[in-house]
Amino acid sequence: MRILILLLASLLLAACTSPAYRNGNQPVAQFDLGPVAAPGGLSVRPWRFSVSAGGGLEDVAMRYRLAYADPARVMEYAQSRWVSGPAELLQRRLESRLYWTGAQAADACELYLELRRFEQVFSSPVASTGVLGVRVLLRRKTGAVVDETLWTLEEPAPTPDAAGGVQALAGAADRLAGMLQDWRGAGAARGGRQNCQE
Repeated sequence: MRILILLLASLLLAACTSPAYRNGNQPVAQFDLGPVAAPGGLSVRPWRFSVSAGGGLEDVAMRYRLAYADPARVMEYAQSRWVSGPAELLQRRLESRLYWTGAQAADACELYLELRRFEQVFSSPVASTGVLGVRVLLRRKTGAVVDETLWTLEEPAPTPDAAGGVQALAGAADRLAGMLQDWRGAGAARGGRQNCQE
């Protein structure tokens, strides 16, 4: 009987300390950047690009800062997680927005995006923004850098919680897609990327 009680107690303890259940046995919420629609049409060709992450952004933790209290401290939501790493989430979001159509000539260069910031920053207990920072490189197949830029995008969060941060970062990702399209278009107009032509 005593062995049975100890066994039941150990099972209960394991359940309570499981990563999926904390703070009153509530399951951890998992987030991505929202549904992604694939571009339609037979003449659509995706851009060649990749997204990488460093500086602690490789895992699924959802990060935030309290800029009004302790701006140098990076914290993590205890009850919320990304479904995959931020770089993978951003890659999937951009793939549905960065593509060539039949009227556009694809080029032989590839974009490399290095994710540097992907977090929610609180300016007060009730106001926050999603902050997305990237370094963007345009490279030839040989590895030679054709162009480079750094961007930090901020989007206001509709609510001061993890779900609001997700919406803000999704909006920042969509803005990034538009900025990348303009950036490549401006480079082609300047004639500084002729070596990227197919």
